[in-house]
Amino acid sequence: MTWRRMTPPQRIAVSYAVFALLGGLALLLPIAHRIPVSFTDAVFTAASAGYVTGLSSVNTESTWTPFGDALIAFLIQIGGAGITLVTTSIYLLMGRRIPLGTRILMAQDRNFGLVGVVRLFRNIVFYSFIIEGAASLLLTLYLHFVYAYAWLRAVGYSVFHCISAFNNAGFDIWSNNLEGFHDDPFVVLLTSALIILGGLGFVVLAELYSYPVHRKLSLHTKIVLLMTAVLLVVGTILIFAFEAQASMRGLGWPSKLLNAWFMSVSTRTAGFDTVPVGSMREVTWFIMCILMFIGASPGSTGGGIKTTTFYTLIKTAIATVRGNPEIVVGERSIPFDIAHRALVIFLLSMGVVTGGTLIDAALEPDLPLMKVLFEEVSAFGTVGLTTGITGVIGTPMKWVIIFTMYIGRIGIFTFLLSITQQSQSKARHVPEKIFIG
Repeated sequence: MTWRRMTPPQRIAVSYAVFALLGGLALLLPIAHRIPVSFTDAVFTAASAGYVTGLSSVNTESTWTPFGDALIAFLIQIGGAGITLVTTSIYLLMGRRIPLGTRILMAQDRNFGLVGVVRLFRNIVFYSFIIEGAASLLLTLYLHFVYAYAWLRAVGYSVFHCISAFNNAGFDIWSNNLEGFHDDPFVVLLTSALIILGGLGFVVLAELYSYPVHRKLSLHTKIVLLMTAVLLVVGTILIFAFEAQASMRGLGWPSKLLNAWFMSVSTRTAGFDTVPVGSMREVTWFIMCILMFIGASPGSTGGGIKTTTFYTLIKTAIATVRGNPEIVVGERSIPFDIAHRALVIFLLSMGVVTGGTLIDAALEPDLPLMKVLFEEVSAFGTVGLTTGITGVIGTPMKWVIIFTMYIGRIGIFTFLLSITQQSQSKARHVPEKIFIG
């Protein structure tokens, strides 16, 4: 099948697969790594960066050279904005009109409507570089004057970290993630802000930017802001409750609250940690799995089933229990076709995570099941948090994780549409009731 004959979902699926393979081959170049790296580990790292996940089967600091780090940052930037950003940028730079086929591809890649998709991509470029640039400047000055980093080192670490944080990737070039900054409110809160902004979605960022002028927010933006706030607060409270006297036992109470907040933020598909996840209790892992599975918001740099999907499921359940004919939100209603799509996304996503976990458990029978489940949810939600098993799993499980990250990045619907032929029958069948519940 030629590229021209492929459907948009097929083009997206192929593009992201090739993207990871080419990135892996680039990381195998002698100038990219300090120590020998296998093909699997190179592709795993490239996929994790390109799919903005953050899981790593090798130590980033000791394995990759500055060129390798720059390449990973490039993969993260492209992966976070969407792979179609490359072709779109070429058209815009040449001053040419973007063809309809490319516009459709852009819309499906970003899970966005066709109307206004070019403006959306301009916003992606604008907000990405403005936010990452401002944060990099602040962090550079901070690392130089507070931690005595040389200017070049401060710039390198800051740019890499801010790209990774805003794109919710979770990659770091410190040897112990952000655990060395667990008592530093500036680094923790700056990183939190980048993660949250990246996870809101570019449509929401654009509305917030224009709010002082228009004084109006769409229902989508209101739901995103509400769910983001609720999940962050609930996550902070639960993590604090279960870890204050466990993994955070040696910290002061303000620091415990700060780190509980950050770990709640990081589960929004970011993947950074200030407290080792492997030292946490299993009940906390379970809570984090739920938060990672929900993930960030549509059109953002994050993964998961998305906050709006989760919200729609809740409102649909409430409407069904109450016998309401509409899914009412304020003075608006959510169409039932969106509710049906949300339910399908939830069920299919559960299927991907469950299937991946069962395969992993068969491949690595000596690993605790909860750790395997955590790894799969982290991969599907493109989060990057790990209990510590990523570096010790065998090659077969690494490829399963790569595939899970791939599904999580392109979306379960896009993947299924890329391997199935859409067909609609005009026939209608006689309905018949069945008993449920």
